[in-house]
Amino acid sequence: MANSIWTIEEFTCAGCGMNYTATREEHTEPHSGSFKCSICSGVVHSWSGPHHFFGWAAVKTRPPVFGRRWAGVQW
Repeated sequence: MANSIWTIEEFTCAGCGMNYTATREEHTEPHSGSFKCSICSGVVHSWSGPHHFFGWAAVKTRPPVFGRRWAGVQW
């Protein structure tokens, strides 16, 4: 039976550096599993214990926008 406590955790693939998030759910019974990177197929995270990870998603980052740092500053 699942607990009502969920946390979102972030993981980085050691092979290519891709970042992922997953939701961790606590359980009373042990679970095990692993998640592989969608880019390089390396194992991002494996687990075994009274918790489970689900909802894996790549972290979408936006490239820096140059020249906008001072956009709101009044001189």
